[in-house]
Amino acid sequence: MGNPVTQVFLEPGTQDPSQEPVVADDPAPSPRSVYAQTRIMLLTLLPVAGTADTLLELDKITRLDPQIAGVCHALAHDLGHAALILAHGEVSQVLNDRDDVCGGGFTHGVVEQALGKSKNLVRDLLRICAPRQDGSCFHGVGHGLMFATDMKVADALDFCDRAPAEIRAHRCGEGVFMQYFSVDIAGGHWNRSGAPSPTMDDALDTCGRTRSFYAANCWFYAPTVWLAERVDDYEGALDWCRSVGADLWQATCARGVGSRTIKYHPDNPLIGAAVCGAAGSLRDPCLAGMGSYWSVHWKGERPARDVCRLLGDAELARRCLLVTT
Repeated sequence: MGNPVTQVFLEPGTQDPSQEPVVADDPAPSPRSVYAQTRIMLLTLLPVAGTADTLLELDKITRLDPQIAGVCHALAHDLGHAALILAHGEVSQVLNDRDDVCGGGFTHGVVEQALGKSKNLVRDLLRICAPRQDGSCFHGVGHGLMFATDMKVADALDFCDRAPAEIRAHRCGEGVFMQYFSVDIAGGHWNRSGAPSPTMDDALDTCGRTRSFYAANCWFYAPTVWLAERVDDYEGALDWCRSVGADLWQATCARGVGSRTIKYHPDNPLIGAAVCGAAGSLRDPCLAGMGSYWSVHWKGERPARDVCRLLGDAELARRCLLVTT
């Protein structure tokens, strides 16, 4: 029987990953084990402490524990789901406590939970982010549309087209592909839909068929699949990027790889430095990707180029400063 706290927040018919066996004395627990244990703690705290204090706790433990930092976005999503349930579906009430900790995962979780239950997607996707209509919220819309359309990428993107501005539609597309390619917990989301996980062949086919407006989003997140199957094999992911065809999409894919080095190891930019430094023609987009997630991880408090000083190599730092903003 599932944990009585976490079970409340599971979709019917899905398995609670916290029920996987955890070895207490394991000196290096897997990302899934870290996620499962931390998730139980946070979901137990949420009804008692409230959303704002629970998000503060997540922020605190993320800064203290690099392993939690690697899965914090997924945890923030889960808190968004649970907070909306506790608020009886009142989105505006929950988003009063919104926080950008862990890449804005809480907002994304609230929005995807709401849209996943929506009976009128056209109406609700335009209302749910009001009045701010900001990009982070529309990223969450993309996640929610994937649940609402049973993981049908083309259908979800058709709904993204209805966003009130092109930049909002683009952010919506980010959420669509982040959800589609989120096949493991280390990648940032637990796929609750029950849909089969995409393969690298699926990634190549899907991105190749995606409309040009959204194609960059697809190629950026596609390496997540490689890294789910081959944890921390960033060099292999870059080799896959070199196989995708057009130079633009190779560079976009490499940018995605660079961003994952920071997302999974925000405490150690030297990992990304080694990967990007050996990336040859893909070095610059790889470095740019590192910078892009560095800023997200620090909730905008540190600029993307701040990561450049931590690369341990003067020439690499110089290139980093040229390609990050």
